[in-house]
Amino acid sequence: MQERLTKAIKQLARPAHLDYLALYPGSVLKDYGDMHVDVQVDDPRLGALTRVPIWLGLPGVSVKVSPGARVLVGFHQGDPELRYCDLWRGEGLREVQLTASVKITVNAPLVELGGSGGSSVLLQGQPLTFVFNTTPVANVPTTGTVQSGGSSKVKGVQ
Repeated sequence: MQERLTKAIKQLARPAHLDYLALYPGSVLKDYGDMHVDVQVDDPRLGALTRVPIWLGLPGVSVKVSPGARVLVGFHQGDPELRYCDLWRGEGLREVQLTASVKITVNAPLVELGGSGGSSVLLQGQPLTFVFNTTPVANVPTTGTVQSGGSSKVKGVQ
């Protein structure tokens, strides 16, 4: 009984003529770091919304965005209780994290494998300099190329 009354009050309190099947542009106010953001929707009928989930449509991907990033706010199947936002522009994107079990191709200025605490990756074919604590042994090169033992799963462009 109380649930029906609450739903009826919410329906009466809805802004007039708001199309819950439309998408509404807005700006991120705060990123909680858990795929939820606070959004200031451009349409004054919606105002500021708190802890709106970010839907990317790609399983295993999470993002962090800066305040001011532009998003589209929508309501799944027109239900005002099922709000979400979509990053429709690349601006304000601070970090993308991907967890997957398939081949991944990346083109970015910085790639951290395993996060910021991850190990350095030694690539096959990559130049390598040897540093000796003592005088080098005769006939042992001080520079070379990684022939084996490097990663064959990670390929880098130099």
